[in-house]
Amino acid sequence: MGVTAPTFADILRLLDALVPTNDQNIDSAPHQAFWRGMTRDQFVSKTTDEWNVTGRLVTPGDPGKSNLFLALSGMSPFDGSVAEQMPDTNQDFNARHATADELKMVETWIKANAPG
Repeated sequence: MGVTAPTFADILRLLDALVPTNDQNIDSAPHQAFWRGMTRDQFVSKTTDEWNVTGRLVTPGDPGKSNLFLALSGMSPFDGSVAEQMPDTNQDFNARHATADELKMVETWIKANAPG
C-alpha cells in the first residue's frame, strides 16, 4: 500500500495551524492571510513579488524554487537577508514555525506537483 501524497487541503490546514484563524496580528503582515479563500489553482499560480520577494509561491515539482517552502523553512531569502522566516513569530506572537514533519509534508506536496 503506497503513501498518499498530501493535498492542497492539507497545506491549508497547516497554514491555519501555523497562524490560527483567530489571530488578529496577521492583518498587519504584507501578505495577510492570503491563503484563506483561495483555490488550489490561485494558490499555485500566485507570485510573491508584491511581498518584496521575487518569484512564485509554488513551483510544482521544485520546492527549491517555491517561496512557500523557502519561507516556511527559513531558507534564503527568508533567512533574514531579505525577509524573515514565515510566519514571522517576532511580529506575530500567536503564530509558530513549522515542524520538520510539516516541512517534509510541504516538500512532498510540491514535489508531487502540488495536487488539489
